[in-house]
Amino acid sequence: RLAAYSFTSAAVVGALQDAQRRSVDVAVVVDYRSMDDDRSGKARAALNILKNAGIATRTIARYPIHHDKFIVVDGQHVETGSYNYSEGAAQRNSENVIVLWNNEKVARTYLQHWQSRFDQGVEYTSSY
Repeated sequence: RLAAYSFTSAAVVGALQDAQRRSVDVAVVVDYRSMDDDRSGKARAALNILKNAGIATRTIARYPIHHDKFIVVDGQHVETGSYNYSEGAAQRNSENVIVLWNNEKVARTYLQHWQSRFDQGVEYTSSY
């Protein structure tokens, strides 16, 4: 499960596609407004790729900013921090991230939060 504000990273898109091909249940919720701010079109392209790969993809406009940035893996591991899933975050920004391994209690809390945001979102429709 991935929750994101800015989501344009080709590497993360590729990793999610690879996981989907391995039959991992992948799902994503992304801030709706961040796509409007993305003049490059990379955010829509990333979501189009996920959606067209059969990955459950939603956008959320319920909050002024859906600023969540985390991944939960296998209901056990959580990656979280300031890191937007973007090239800027990977190459230019000052960012922080922490990975909590083998902590089902923390993962469960993050999954509950993720599910609440996913439920408030709307299904993303690919533009191609």
